[in-house]
Amino acid sequence: MIAMLLGGALMLGVCVFIHELGHYLLGKAVGVQAEIFSIGYGKGIWKKKIGVTTWQITAIPIGGYVKFYGDDILSQEKVPGGLLSVSPLKRIIPVLGGPIFNLILGFTIFILIHSLSGPVAPNVGFWEEQMQQSPAYKAGLRTGDKILAIADEPVHDFMDVQKIVALSGGAPLKVDYSRDGVNKSVVVRPEVDTAGRAAIGLRAPGTRSLEVNYPTMDVWSYRFQSLMGHAELPGSLRALPYLKDGDVILAVEGEPVHSTLELQTRLGIKHGEPARVDVKRQILPWLAPWFTENKTVEVPTQKEYRVELTGVTDLKYNSPVSDQMLLSSVAVHQRALGLMKFDGAAPGSFERLYDLLKDGRTVQFQIGDRLYSAQGKAVKIGLFGFRPDSRIQTEYLPDNGSIGDVFTRASIDTVKNVMIYPAFFGSLFSGRLSFIDNAMGPVGMFAAAGVVLKSSFHDYLSMFAAISIALFVMNLLPFPVVDGGHVVFFLYEAIFGKPVTPRVMESIYRGGLAVLIFLGLWIMYRDVLFVVGL
Repeated sequence: MIAMLLGGALMLGVCVFIHELGHYLLGKAVGVQAEIFSIGYGKGIWKKKIGVTTWQITAIPIGGYVKFYGDDILSQEKVPGGLLSVSPLKRIIPVLGGPIFNLILGFTIFILIHSLSGPVAPNVGFWEEQMQQSPAYKAGLRTGDKILAIADEPVHDFMDVQKIVALSGGAPLKVDYSRDGVNKSVVVRPEVDTAGRAAIGLRAPGTRSLEVNYPTMDVWSYRFQSLMGHAELPGSLRALPYLKDGDVILAVEGEPVHSTLELQTRLGIKHGEPARVDVKRQILPWLAPWFTENKTVEVPTQKEYRVELTGVTDLKYNSPVSDQMLLSSVAVHQRALGLMKFDGAAPGSFERLYDLLKDGRTVQFQIGDRLYSAQGKAVKIGLFGFRPDSRIQTEYLPDNGSIGDVFTRASIDTVKNVMIYPAFFGSLFSGRLSFIDNAMGPVGMFAAAGVVLKSSFHDYLSMFAAISIALFVMNLLPFPVVDGGHVVFFLYEAIFGKPVTPRVMESIYRGGLAVLIFLGLWIMYRDVLFVVGL
């Protein structure tokens, strides 16, 4: 826990510090002195004056700022060594220093990444639970295929795959790939979520493991009720006395499992009897997730059933419809079963439906007055009582070899991370993407950084670089309050020979600040819901 918190603090803290250091150093380079160098906003809890600059850390070290002498939009007084004492074009240099240093930080981190290994391989990997329903699988892609190009745009790593697909707007994509040394092509039609992000159902390639996770709100509610003396474990926490939060499932009854479907199937063999589970357990979960030990525990299971209906056809219109899956553990599916007939008879229970379909066969089923045909298969499954998370041991390409190759790949990745944003903003303005649904604030980034650090140091560094480059881009936007807004005002003064009047500038800043505060609070609210799992 402490390591994850430190991981989030380090990422945001370094990005902010480097940004403000850029302002400070390039200000000094043009003769502008900083009055305050602050990590965080508000009253400083630690201060030290070095030369003419007061260095401070505030109680809430989120964000930061550098205040130059004479930087007052109302007074316009030219203080010696102050911001207004130099020409408008020279003032732009310290303003751009922050974003430029974030770009340099991102590039530096990419150098470190490519010194450790190559990028994530552009190979096909599926979430096994949704594999057969994924657009990529339906189009003919299979696990292990190497993607060569998408929409005639060459693909070098998995980041290219994510970027091209996410910003496609759902348009059909021609995917060139290689399988067993043979190059092939298919057309994949992405699915688009409510935020406007397109996806084809792929995950990063690599070996997948399941990690025990319990819903945060359920845990808090159970602990509170325990204090009151009348707690009963809900279904989502049934395994809590046996499996700890963060346990990684290695094997069940000696057999490895890599997906939820595999786990349920393994437990279906026991079908209500306790199962022997090998796990990797954190020794000091409050400190860091990397100190672990292997343990074997006996865990009770709950017997359930899964019914798969594939190749479904609407017999009235002789048209195919999507495959269906029914789970006896889902209340809605239990109610749905009560409305269904199979081969003209209501099964009444999942147990009886299992007897009917356990060997797999063609079946006709009826919902209301609609009749369907499908290939039906029922299997016994089991549940422990936790919400599984995934851990991916990512597959990387070989390292880049020479120092020149490392710098070349780092440069390419830096450019690719920057060039995501023109396409991103184009999708925003066209209405294909939602800004709010695709935005993440400091709270969300802090939490995500800790989670990523827990699973992969390589992915943590990649996120570190991406966030630093995002700060480079976002601070260049011509919006009041951020660096790009200052650049616009100084360019105006350089072109027209006079600054924007203090009254107009104050109105613009107040309006921009109000919009920024509103968006910040709304994004923070969504981030908090994300963190607690709602």
